[in-house]
Amino acid sequence: MALNLQNSIASRQDLKALILDVRTYATWYGQAAVKARLTNDNLAPLPNLSEAAIGLINTWNQQQPISQASLDALLAELEKYAATAAAITITLAAPAPGSVKQSLLAWCRANIAPNILVDFRFNSTLLGGMVVQYGSHVYDWSFRRQILANRDKFPEILRHV
Repeated sequence: MALNLQNSIASRQDLKALILDVRTYATWYGQAAVKARLTNDNLAPLPNLSEAAIGLINTWNQQQPISQASLDALLAELEKYAATAAAITITLAAPAPGSVKQSLLAWCRANIAPNILVDFRFNSTLLGGMVVQYGSHVYDWSFRRQILANRDKFPEILRHV
């Protein structure tokens, strides 16, 4: 199954949290199945899961019935995806508001890869603009880099201000 991540799973950290939620559900499911076979006691309450985890488990359930084996397969698929997923890091001069993150994520998923993971960082020394890192490639569109690249012209520009 090709994983179709919700927009709430934007970064590697979000993916790790999703894997943890699915693993928690799989553990609960296994314990509940054993308890149901051995006793007539009430089952333990369903663990508190994120909406993304509930959505993914429901989608998985539509393709194959939930069982311990199918949950293990889902976890294996998620772990494989976490190890091989395309991911970029965008560093901005200030913490990005949610709307900016969603816009950048939507652009990356539309133009780069549908399930790319985008990590956001901030570094106030950039002064503005952004730095994008993909693997060992770094693309620096920060104001700081532009100022440093034109440091000889900077005093002349200030004289005309």
